[in-house]
Amino acid sequence: MDSRERILTTMDHEEPDRVPIFCFSIESLDVVRGYGFSKPASMYDLDPRKSFEIFKKIGTDLVIVPTSSLPVAFETATGKSVCGIPIPEHINMVDEFGRTFSYYNQGGIHLTNYVGGVFSSDTGDVDEIISKYEKWSPPDPSEKDRYQYYKGVLRKAKGDGPYVIPFAQSFFENAWQPFGFQNFTKLLFKRPDFIKDMLKTIEEFLKGVIDYLVTNFSIELFFFSDDLGYKTGPLISPRHFIQFIFPKMKDFVSYCHKNSVKAMFHSCGNINKLLDKVIETKIDGLNPLEPSASMDIFEIKRKYGKKITLMGNVDTIDLLSKGIPKDIELHVRKLIQHCAPGGGFILADSHSINPQITHINYKTLITSTKKYGIYPMKKAKGELE
Repeated sequence: MDSRERILTTMDHEEPDRVPIFCFSIESLDVVRGYGFSKPASMYDLDPRKSFEIFKKIGTDLVIVPTSSLPVAFETATGKSVCGIPIPEHINMVDEFGRTFSYYNQGGIHLTNYVGGVFSSDTGDVDEIISKYEKWSPPDPSEKDRYQYYKGVLRKAKGDGPYVIPFAQSFFENAWQPFGFQNFTKLLFKRPDFIKDMLKTIEEFLKGVIDYLVTNFSIELFFFSDDLGYKTGPLISPRHFIQFIFPKMKDFVSYCHKNSVKAMFHSCGNINKLLDKVIETKIDGLNPLEPSASMDIFEIKRKYGKKITLMGNVDTIDLLSKGIPKDIELHVRKLIQHCAPGGGFILADSHSINPQITHINYKTLITSTKKYGIYPMKKAKGELE
């Protein structure tokens, strides 16, 4: 099987030739140097064609390419503005949703950090916040520039190597980050009508992206992201999630399905309290199932495994960063034994390969998956029972 067939077979809950492998992002120089490259395959890299070459060499089966959050301003400073709104000093980038970012260097790796939103208000005045938002031009899903990276990676792939799929951030982060969390929370309670209208605008944008991709690229799988949790629980209350985010997620997933597109959803953190409703949206897959955030993949597999494909769960905080190859191999074997039979499982790290992870540890993840993930599988014995 090629990577596309392997991924889609798995997501149909059938057994491919082996367990597919995915990596969200690599920020470790040691890892990529071990494969003969000098720059990481980071999700912050503005040219994902380079990342594709690295993932192809490594032997992963899936590469995601962003189609949203385009920059509308670079290297801004006091006195400059976007849509008539002044931008704070020392901001490296403003994206199309009004989120502001700064770049920093960590061990020779350029990373980005969210620092605030252009619609924020020091006083928290609701009318001022909304007035700023209403001056902003909503993102255009038919803007051809947003698909240039996706098109470029497809040309690079030429049907060989990892399966290339489009990626976009979705409702929650694009709703709160342009305002800052405190201001967003105030709007949530004082102006729920405004929040619903804003989420509708985001939904229309995402559906427009699907329309463009289906028409121009005949996509089969779409990866969308919303970090709903932190280490110990959700960032939004279950009540507000059900009231605001859940209906939009459900409608969007339904729209994907009407267009014969499967929807893979990414959320970092502990989302156990939201999980029933997340599954109810009928997403086709869930990533990254962080073990350090108490996401128990074995329990989730038992409870929801027939409904969705699970992707992730190899811990990057302790296991890959501080562990030894033997422990990594054992965990990979355990994941495959309990989650892979019958399909519906893609092995992946629990978020991104951080700078502390060594080449030997990451290579152990890859080689162990290819060693133990061959179908049909024989049940492992001993300590993995």
